[in-house]
Amino acid sequence: MFKKENITRESKLAEHDSLSSYLGHAAQQNHYAYEAFYNLLNEVKPSRILEIGTAMGGFTMFLKLTCNDLRLNIPILSYDIHGRQEHSTLIESGVDVRIENVFNDNYSEVKQEIIDYIQQDGTTLVLCDGGWKIGEFNLLSKFIKQGDIIMAHDYASTTDYFNNHINLKFWNWLEIQDSDIQGAVSSNNLEPFMQEQFTQAVWVCKIKK
Repeated sequence: MFKKENITRESKLAEHDSLSSYLGHAAQQNHYAYEAFYNLLNEVKPSRILEIGTAMGGFTMFLKLTCNDLRLNIPILSYDIHGRQEHSTLIESGVDVRIENVFNDNYSEVKQEIIDYIQQDGTTLVLCDGGWKIGEFNLLSKFIKQGDIIMAHDYASTTDYFNNHINLKFWNWLEIQDSDIQGAVSSNNLEPFMQEQFTQAVWVCKIKK
């Protein structure tokens, strides 16, 4: 069961403070994300996680701690193009952090090691939270298997929805919306998954049918 007291710092967008913390680990997420992802991991019990965009590492640490809590002994592979001091703590905890750009310039290709990782047996959870979520989602969704889940951060269904219901209320970035990914969703047979929970967490969540 998710413990709300593990959220040790809530984001306060009215004060332009978008950082939150889980057990003291600061992340560039709003505080609604933690329970939503806890519920997702508990329900899906993926075989592995691929994260594009390690950033400060606090959210990655949350994923690792939650997997430990749920007794999910699964690999977490996280990529970023910038190394940070905080990444050493992740590596010590068992997260595979790699400082590398795995995409080509126009996001039409990704390194084969990423494809191979996704396409292993069992459910892969793909998290797009790097420098260009649209490109990451549209490309990586081509390689996920039936039952895999792909997600992207800084999401709202439309610009109007973001402006009217999200902006400066519980998040202040919009980097991906439905119109950006509708082609990939249709061609790759993706359907919404737990989207009601993740709308407030400002993540799009799709499963491949």
